[in-house]
Amino acid sequence: MRILDRQRYWAFFKAYVICFIALVGLYVVIDAFSNLDEFAKRADGAAEMFQVMGRFYLVHMTQFYDRLCGVIGMMAAIFTVTWMQRNNELLAMLAAGISTQRVIRPVWISAILVSALAVLNQELVIPPLAEELQKSHDDDGERKVLVYGRYDSDGIYIHGREADRATRTVLSFNATLPVTVFGAIHELDAKQAQHIPEDHPRAPLKGGWLLRGAHLNPPVPDKELREGRIVRVEDLEGFPRPFGDQVNLEGASYFLRTRLSFEAVTRIRQWYQYANTVDLIRGLDDPTNEPEKLEMAVFLHSRILRPCLSLNLMFLSLPLVLGGFGRNMFVNLGLSLGTSALFYGACFLSQYLGDDAVIPPELAAWAPLIGFGSLAVARWDTIRT
Repeated sequence: MRILDRQRYWAFFKAYVICFIALVGLYVVIDAFSNLDEFAKRADGAAEMFQVMGRFYLVHMTQFYDRLCGVIGMMAAIFTVTWMQRNNELLAMLAAGISTQRVIRPVWISAILVSALAVLNQELVIPPLAEELQKSHDDDGERKVLVYGRYDSDGIYIHGREADRATRTVLSFNATLPVTVFGAIHELDAKQAQHIPEDHPRAPLKGGWLLRGAHLNPPVPDKELREGRIVRVEDLEGFPRPFGDQVNLEGASYFLRTRLSFEAVTRIRQWYQYANTVDLIRGLDDPTNEPEKLEMAVFLHSRILRPCLSLNLMFLSLPLVLGGFGRNMFVNLGLSLGTSALFYGACFLSQYLGDDAVIPPELAAWAPLIGFGSLAVARWDTIRT
C-alpha cells in the first residue's frame, strides 16, 4: 500500500466517523430529550436513568448504522474527494500522470468495506438483539405486551388481550376454530394460555398452548377431543406454573396443538426487518406469516441488493465532485444529498408498489438499481482524467 493510498483510507475513515457521530448524535440528543419521562419510569434516580438510556441507545446503535450506512458512506466519499481538491492534491497527482480512477480507488474500496461491515451487522449483530430493538423507551422487559391475532396453518385464528413474556402466557385468550376442526365454527375462550414449546423438558403435551380456565362454545363431547387438535387436560402435573393467582382460573383445561408460537402472536408486523437472511427465507415458507409474506419477499430482495444500492449511490454522487462542479465542500455535499433524496425516494416508491402487489417483489428491488445504475454509468464518463 502506497503512502497516498494510506492517506485516502485514513481520510475516508475520519470523514465516516465524523459523519456517523454527527448524524446519530443529533438524533440521540433529540430523541432522548423527547422521551425523558419514559426513561424515568424505568429508573430510580438520575444515575440509573442515564444507565438505562446508555444501554438503550447502545443497542439501537446497530439499527442506526444499518439504516444510515449507505448515506454516510456517500458523505464520507464526498468529503474525502472534496478535501483533496481543496488542497490541490488531486491536481498534483493528475500532473504526475496518475489517473482520476486510480486516485479515488481507495475511496470506493473503503465504501465496499463499510458495506461489507453493514452486511455483517445485519446478519450477526442485529438478530440476537431483535427483542431489545423492538422495545419502546419505557419498556423494562417486565411490562405486558400486546397480542396480534394470527391464523395458524389450519386456519385457527388465535388472539388475546395482552401477554406476559416471562411466563410466555397470553391473557384473555381466544381461538376461533374453523369448520374443518369439529364440523362447525367453535369458540375456545380461556382466562390464560401458556405456550409449551416442543423442547419443553417435563410437559406431557408439547407443541401448543395449555389453556386454563377455558370454555369451549358450543361444547364438544370428551370422546371427540381425545385424538383431535384439542385435548382436555385433567392432570396438570409437569406443566409450568400458571401466571398470577390460580384461584381465578375456574373452568376446564385444554391443550391446543398448533405451530403458532408465542413469538408469532406477540411480535410486531415488521419483525422480519430484524431477522437474518436465513430466518427470513424460512419465514416465507411458514404459513403463519401469510399476512406479511409479500412485504417479506420485497424486503428479502432489497436486503440482498442493499450493498449494491449503497455503492450505486456513491458512484452517482462522486461524478458531481470530480466532474468539475467546484471545490466548495458544502455545494458538493448539497448536490449529493439532493441526489440521495431522489435515489431513496425512488427506492421507497418502488418498495411501496411492491408491498401493495402493484409490481412483483423482484422488480420492486431491482428497478431502482437498474435505473440509477444506468445513470451512474453515464455520469462516470464525465469524470476528468
